[in-house]
Amino acid sequence: MRKRAAAVISAAFMTVGALAASPASAGEVGAQALSCKTSAGSTGGWAECTGSGKWRAKAVCNFEADLYSERVDQKSGTVRVYVPDCTFSIEKVVVELL
Repeated sequence: MRKRAAAVISAAFMTVGALAASPASAGEVGAQALSCKTSAGSTGGWAECTGSGKWRAKAVCNFEADLYSERVDQKSGTVRVYVPDCTFSIEKVVVELL
C-alpha cells in the first residue's frame, strides 16, 4: 500500500512539474502564433520570427547589461531584427514575447 501511495504522489509531482509555465523562447510556438530562430556571433546576432505577434530580441551580453532590439508588432510573414552589438562578447540571443 505504501509503495502504491508513493508512486501516485510521485506521478502527481511529475505532472505538476510538466504543467508549470515556462518562459517563451526561440523556436516555440506561443499563444501569439510565432515561430522564431536566433543566431549569435562573437559580439552580435539576430532573431527571425514567422507568424504574428509582438516581440523583441534580447542580446544576453557577457560583462555588461543585456541589450534589446526595437519592438516588433508583426502581423504576418517573416521579420528579422538585429540586436545591438555587445562590447565584449555575446552569450546568446533570446526572443521575448510582449
